[in-house]
Amino acid sequence: MTALSDAKNFIHALQAGESTSAANHAQKLSADIHRVNQVLSIPPLKQVISVAKLDFTPIENELRTLIHNAPVLAGVDGPKKYLVAFQNSAEARGTGGLIGAFAIIEFDHGNLKVLKTGSNAVLKSLNEIPIPMPSEYTSLYRSDPAIWQNSNLSPHFPYGAQIWMELWRLQSGEKLDGVIAVDPTALSYLLKSTGPITLANGESITADNVVQKTLKDAYKRYEKDNDARKQYLVDIMNATFARFTSMQFSKIGLAKQVVPVLLQNRLLIYSSDESTQDALSLTKLGGTMNLGANNEYRAVILNIDASKLDYYLDRAISVKTLECGVNAKTQVSIKVTNQVTHPEQLSAYVLTRADKTKPADHVTGQHRFKVFIYGPNGSTLVSASRSSVAGPAGGVGSERTRPILVSDVDLSPQQSEVITVIFSAGSGPVTFIDQPLVRASTLKIDDRCKVANK
Repeated sequence: MTALSDAKNFIHALQAGESTSAANHAQKLSADIHRVNQVLSIPPLKQVISVAKLDFTPIENELRTLIHNAPVLAGVDGPKKYLVAFQNSAEARGTGGLIGAFAIIEFDHGNLKVLKTGSNAVLKSLNEIPIPMPSEYTSLYRSDPAIWQNSNLSPHFPYGAQIWMELWRLQSGEKLDGVIAVDPTALSYLLKSTGPITLANGESITADNVVQKTLKDAYKRYEKDNDARKQYLVDIMNATFARFTSMQFSKIGLAKQVVPVLLQNRLLIYSSDESTQDALSLTKLGGTMNLGANNEYRAVILNIDASKLDYYLDRAISVKTLECGVNAKTQVSIKVTNQVTHPEQLSAYVLTRADKTKPADHVTGQHRFKVFIYGPNGSTLVSASRSSVAGPAGGVGSERTRPILVSDVDLSPQQSEVITVIFSAGSGPVTFIDQPLVRASTLKIDDRCKVANK
């Protein structure tokens, strides 16, 4: 009961604007969570809570970080305004998908208010990135991130968040306190706690159909009216916000769904408060490519033909250590498959080929994208190969001390490509950060060095 009491006192302090009291109760509640998780990690209990889907141990770090920083994030000392970016994962970007719809929300003493919602149609882009960026960044992405839909090309979420915030300031004159990014898959989990939402036309949007309706069906339904399609997304967003602002959801149900949302990197938060951002950057919530020693790998898809065919893209990823010790080497392979089966049934908008160098003989449903494969901080790219190319596998770049292979891929329906890269160095156990797209990657990690060092 201590944890429950501390939780109630914490929420009361937030709503009362008592920052010192809120901070003290945050400390107590964080300690409660850690203590409860230790008890629940006992095998018999762990099995029971796993069956009940109440195992929060995988996201303990994220939960404790949110609690410690809630007084700042929730506006205890004054209202905080955030851009909520709804990422369309049918068109891949580094942090997930391009921004399709958005909201400006405010937290004031823990209370949520929705100030504005809209689609990307009202967002005004620039010709040049509005904030200074590292030279390696501009080498990789040029000035493309000056466009709202391209601001999150990099998988390092703070870059995209900072650009979006400045674009919004220049457009509206309003300075924001941070950015929150989610996607339709995250929304599907949240709808499990609210139950179905009903639109003005009587249509029911559920946890089971929201991804397909927004990222597939809507393109056919509104084939001749793209503005109506975008408004449809905004309507779904508004109906969902209405449920949460009116507290029409199951608190236990919501808590259960937070686990997969965080583990799949489908909720990202950036804060302009320096200490809060430092804390977020050490968790999955930050979406950060940190600069410390690691053995972390990524495979990132960037859509370059402006199609919505990433809805049909499968990814199978293998990470395997080849050598340990001072000559450590790790191999990363990704197999990408275009799973389109009936391209003639898709709308022209979904099938868009806006890339200027598209092949003259390309077929309907053919999809072009880039694959960025990242090695660990300070590592070296040793070799790379592609299953369909005898020569160079792609170009080489770097971002935040990590070497990258960049491969340009163009796949016909049902066609696959395998790209394999070997990196040297890397410190600690092998980890992989998955890009949150419509179809989750299948991932296999064979860390022989971890086994050898036990």
